[in-house]
Amino acid sequence: MINIYTSMLKMSDGARLYTRVILPGKGRFPTVFMRSPYTARSEITPQTYKDYANDPFIRHGYAIVYQHCRGRNGSEGECIPYSDLERTDGLDTISWIRTLPHYNGELYLSGGSYTASVLLMLLNDDIPDLKALCVSVQTESMYHRNYFNGLCRTWCGFSWWLSMISQQHDVIAKDAEIFQRPYVQMIRRAVGKNMPEFTAQLLHNKYDAFWKNDPRIGAIEKLRVPVLFTGGWFDYYCYGMCSMWDKLPSDTRKKSCFIMTPFGHDLCERNPSDYHFPDASLSHDREALWFDHVRNGLKFPYGEIGKFNYFLIGGKKWQTAESPYQNDPNYIFYFSQKEKLLQSEPEHGVISYVYNPDNPHHHDRHDYMFLRDDCAHDDVLTFLSEPFENDTSFFGPIRFCVSVTSDCTDTAFFFRLYLVEDGKSYNVSDAASTLLHSNPEWKRKTKCQLDVLSQPTAFIVKKGGRIRVDVSSFSDCFVPHANTSVHFALARKTHIALNSVYLGESFLLLPRACQKKTL
Repeated sequence: MINIYTSMLKMSDGARLYTRVILPGKGRFPTVFMRSPYTARSEITPQTYKDYANDPFIRHGYAIVYQHCRGRNGSEGECIPYSDLERTDGLDTISWIRTLPHYNGELYLSGGSYTASVLLMLLNDDIPDLKALCVSVQTESMYHRNYFNGLCRTWCGFSWWLSMISQQHDVIAKDAEIFQRPYVQMIRRAVGKNMPEFTAQLLHNKYDAFWKNDPRIGAIEKLRVPVLFTGGWFDYYCYGMCSMWDKLPSDTRKKSCFIMTPFGHDLCERNPSDYHFPDASLSHDREALWFDHVRNGLKFPYGEIGKFNYFLIGGKKWQTAESPYQNDPNYIFYFSQKEKLLQSEPEHGVISYVYNPDNPHHHDRHDYMFLRDDCAHDDVLTFLSEPFENDTSFFGPIRFCVSVTSDCTDTAFFFRLYLVEDGKSYNVSDAASTLLHSNPEWKRKTKCQLDVLSQPTAFIVKKGGRIRVDVSSFSDCFVPHANTSVHFALARKTHIALNSVYLGESFLLLPRACQKKTL
C-alpha cells in the first residue's frame, strides 16, 4: 500500500520548502532524492496515488523524496537559478532524510536538465550514504551551454530564466521591447529591476573565474559512485556531458554507463516526419533498473557498463566506444568552387556574402534532427560532396578549418553539416566562432584561420549518400552578432558585414569511426 505524506521542511536559513515523501509500503527502503522547480501541483488527490503506483522507482521498491526548489510552486523563498542556496537546500534535506524511520541508509540521486544541476551541486560535499546517481541532459558548467567560441546561445536561456522567477516577478514588457540592444538591459526591461545573477552571465562571455567558481566544478573528477549519464546528440549539453564522462576517475567510469541518444534536450523524437529513429527510444524504467544494477548486480539492459553507448545517426543502431573523443579527424573535404566539397585540393579562390544582423536568414535551431529546406539564400554558402562510394561511419567532433575575412571589426561564422539522403538534407552537427575569439589579434580585412570543433556526433553516410555544409554568420541557436568588436551584451549598434571564405585553403575534417561493436 503506497503511503504519501508532505512536509514544509525548514531550511537552515528559515525558508520552508515543500517536500513530498512517497513510500512503496511499510518498512525501510533505499531512497531516491529529486528536486525540481517545475511541478505545479502540491495537493494530494486519488490520482496522485494512481500515478505513483505506476512510477518505476515505487514499482522497484524505492522510496522517493521529491522537493520543490526554493521559490517555486509550493516552496517559500526567492528563486535564483543556480544559486548556492540550491546546494545548501539539498544538503539540509539529505540530513533530514537520514532521520526518517523508513530510510535504510542508501541514498540515490536522479535528475535531468535543471533538476540534475541542483544534484550535481551536492557532489563536492561528503555524502557517505550516496550509492549511485542518474544525470540526464545537464553539464557541470553552464558556460558550455550558454556560450560556444564567443557566441551566446539564446541569451543565456533568458526565456527560461523569466519562467523560473515568475512567482516573484511579473513580466511587464513585450518581447519586442525586451529583445533589443543593448542586451545587458534585457532583465530590467522585462521585470523592472536588474538581477545581477542573470546579467553576470551575459557579461562573462569567456570562461573565467565567474564560471569556474560554479559549485558543480570539480565534483565529477572525484566521484566514486556509479553514474548513469543520458544525453542527446542534438542537445546543448552534449559537449559538457561528453566532457564529464572523460573526467570521471577511471575506476568510477568502469562501473558507470553513458547512453547518447539521437535526440535533443527532451530525449524523444520531436518530429518523426522529418527523421524517424524507430529503435532509439528509451524506457521510462531505465533509472530504476540502473539503481537495481548497482544495488543487486542485476544486468542493466540499456547499455554496456563502462562504455559510451551511442546511437549512430542514419544507421538505426546502437554502438559502443570508450570515449567520443577517441578518433582523430582524418577524412578531409575541401570547400570548392561551384558549391562542391572535394577530397582533392581545389583551385584557390574567394567567395563572399553579405550578413545583416538585423535581417539574417534564419537557420533552424540545432535541438533535433530536421529536414532542411533547399532554397538558395544570399547570406548562406552551400557546399555539396559527391556521392559516397561505400557506407562510411563517423564518430567524434567535426573539425572546420576555414580561412576567412571580414570588412568589420569582428563577426561570426557558423558551420552546419547535413546528411543528404535521397536528395533531402538533414542536419547532423554544427559549430561556430567569432573572429576575435579564434584570434584576439585579428584586424579587419585581414585573413583569419578558424579552427573550430563541433560537439561530438556519430553518423553514417550510406553508399550513394552525400554530405552538405552550409556557411553563414547566423543561426537561431545564437544571439545575432552585431559585426563589431564591442561586447555583444553592450553593443548598441549593428553593422552590415561583407564576409568571405578562401577556397582551396578551407576544409573540414571528419573523424572516421574505428569501433565495430554493435549492441
